[in-house]
Amino acid sequence: MSEQPAKELSQRLFTALAGAARGLSTRSSGGAEQVLKLIVAGAVRTVPGAEHAGVLLLARDGTVTSHAPSSDLAERIDRLQARYGEGPCVTALWELHTILVDDLAVGAARWPAFAREALASGVASTLSFQLFTNDDTLGALNLYSGQRAGFNEHSQILGSLFASHAAQALGRAQEMEQLHQALLTRDVIGQAKGILMERFDLDATSAFAMLIRTSEDSDRKLVEVARWLVADGGPRS
Repeated sequence: MSEQPAKELSQRLFTALAGAARGLSTRSSGGAEQVLKLIVAGAVRTVPGAEHAGVLLLARDGTVTSHAPSSDLAERIDRLQARYGEGPCVTALWELHTILVDDLAVGAARWPAFAREALASGVASTLSFQLFTNDDTLGALNLYSGQRAGFNEHSQILGSLFASHAAQALGRAQEMEQLHQALLTRDVIGQAKGILMERFDLDATSAFAMLIRTSEDSDRKLVEVARWLVADGGPRS
């Protein structure tokens, strides 16, 4: 490819990336799952060679789950890797880097169970980028092609930049979800305290201490005790 067409292609790709990144930034308030949908849709539109895309998330307990696949095929390939615990995307999750597989037939020696079924499903090459999130959950953005060597140098460069923006947007969405959950927890504990203060003529400190003791005695989380109190009206004096 001559220098001028290469520059034009790079400019077109980076323009597409900027647009995708703006979309992620402006709509990250829609929640983590909505952001994941934007990530995979943007990746298919933006990264050369990407015919399908999906995200795998690795939770603290080691569970691998598939999220927001762009197609039924992407969902199938993601779930195969989650089921077998192997594949380029799982490797990207654990080894913290980019994994390019030009030919899954060659990769069969490394991931035999996954590669066999992925090839049978019509996937010939893959490109995976690890996503760093801010709640100790690891994620990988996974791109799939039905062609051998379906991804080129532009795919790797653009995909890496896109994954970086996507990880930031996902992190912000997760922070918002955590904040929302924290506010809900605070509210329900406050309501439970109010019930105990009224029912037993307690001050706020004593009501909170009563909640803590009930949590310890019942071996239940404080917020679970608070939710039970709010839902059932709590004990009668």
